[in-house]
Amino acid sequence: MKKTITTLFIATVLLTSCNNGGSSSSSYQDKKMSLEDQEKQNPTEFLSASGTYHPTLFGNKMKINGTVTNKATIATYKDVTVKVRYISKTDSDIGSGEYTIYDFFPPNQTKEFEIKIEVPNGTEKLGWDVVSASVK
Repeated sequence: MKKTITTLFIATVLLTSCNNGGSSSSSYQDKKMSLEDQEKQNPTEFLSASGTYHPTLFGNKMKINGTVTNKATIATYKDVTVKVRYISKTDSDIGSGEYTIYDFFPPNQTKEFEIKIEVPNGTEKLGWDVVSASVK
């Protein structure tokens, strides 16, 4: 009788541990899908833009040499839109413009871009942020 109870106990433990192993894999897949969904729904939380700018020789134009960094672990983005703010010497916003960078931005990578833009009179500085992107 003791041998039967011991055997049943061991069998139960083995079956339970086998089921937990499958659950762990399922849990990993659930977390991965959840992370992927989050990255797809909120691209601006995972994309950032930085760089430098300088005036061009002709007219009211500036050239931005920038980078876009994708901090997502799964999602690849494309067609990133950057909002450029035109700022006066008194740090007042004069206006803004949106420019789309037509490229793919894979996870955990940084890509360079270059934009030449016309700016309003009185623009001394520029600032920019990623405002949208599509998911590949």
